[in-house]
This record gives sequence, structure tokens and C-alpha cells, in this order.
Amino acid sequence: MPARPGGASAAEITTELARERNREAADRTLLAWIRTSLAMVSLGFGIARLGEAAAGLDGAGYSPLKTRSFGAALVALGIVATAAGMWEHRLVLRAILLADYRYGERPAIARWLGAGVIVVGLAALVAMLLVGVEGPR
Repeated sequence: MPARPGGASAAEITTELARERNREAADRTLLAWIRTSLAMVSLGFGIARLGEAAAGLDGAGYSPLKTRSFGAALVALGIVATAAGMWEHRLVLRAILLADYRYGERPAIARWLGAGVIVVGLAALVAMLLVGVEGPR
């Protein structure tokens, strides 16, 4: 292949451009993790605050501990999602720097966090359904 300005061949330039696209994709993925985490943290905080506000109203059959617990669970899940996204980003950037970089199977972090959201959602559903059964506190 003919040499390009600066001594790089067309294949080397193509490889470097592909690496740059992969790095940019990894950065966009990290930003998506951060946006998702921020949404979970915000929703968790909002649920906890709503619980505090509802406690001042007619508290019949209402448990502030439940809303605080579910809010805290979402905040914790958001923190875990941020940490997992940052960990995945670091792994991808390390892999891109390897001379023989090939796409490889990655851990199913999003699937596990999705399972966590399902668990929190199911627990919230059960708690909502049992509010009338427990009676006032």
C-alpha cells in the first residue's frame, strides 16, 4: 500500500479510525449509563420525598418506611449502575488499546441491573397491594 503523509499506510489509518469510533462509542455508552443512573437516583429521591409529604397528610394505611426504603433502593441501584458503567468503560478502553483488538463477549451488566429494577418494582407492587391490608400505623 502506498504511504500516506506522515508515513502511515491506508490500513494503519483505517485501523486507527476504527479504534477512534470504538472509543467514541464507549464514551457514548458511558454517558447513557450516567443518564440512566441519574434517572434512578432522581426517581428514588423523589419517591422518598413524596413519602415524607404524604406522611403529613392522612396517614391511614401509609408507611413512610416503605417509600423511604424503595427510594433508597433506587438510589443505591443508580449508584451501582454508575460504578458498573465506569468499570465497563475502563475495560473497553483497555481492550481497544491492544494491538490485536477483537470484539469479545462482555459481562451482562445491564441485564443484572435490569433484574435489580424488576426486584425493586415487584417489592414496591407487593407493598402497594398490602397497604390497605395492614391498616393504619
